Amino acid sequence: MRNYLLTPPKTTGSIRTVSVDPMVMQMLQVHNVRMNKLKNEQKLLYPGYHDKGFLFRNDDGYPFNAQAIRLRMKAILKITDIKKKATPHIFGHTHVSMLAEAGVDLKTIMDRVGHDNEKTTLQIYTHVTEKMKQDADQKIQNHFADILKIDVKPE
Repeated sequence: MRNYLLTPPKTTGSIRTVSVDPMVMQMLQVHNVRMNKLKNEQKLLYPGYHDKGFLFRNDDGYPFNAQAIRLRMKAILKITDIKKKATPHIFGHTHVSMLAEAGVDLKTIMDRVGHDNEKTTLQIYTHVTEKMKQDADQKIQNHFADILKIDVKPE
């Protein structure tokens, strides 16, 4: 990793501001404080410590190697019941599916993941889940209860 290269994003849509859950932000802040405390010890242990402010880094200060992350994920998957081959990229797909399942509109999802073309989002990412299908039925019943003369039970 000593010869890493930080490159610009693939598209201008990749440069964006996204909201982050306050609990996640708190966890990141705790991690950052912990890493900053370790930094002084690591500087003594690793001559030439690479202090460029990476939040996720090796003990010598250099950023994690993407291949190491993939290998770690593969090792973790081996000890689970998950049989699907997966890479860290799957978390992006999962995130979008969860947003869609939560009822987040397409434009907001596109903004969040940096897509300019809705076809990209629709074709690649949105997978209709069983829960979404069930929720759609419930939403129709709730919305049109008066017309359909249905006695809707509160959720």
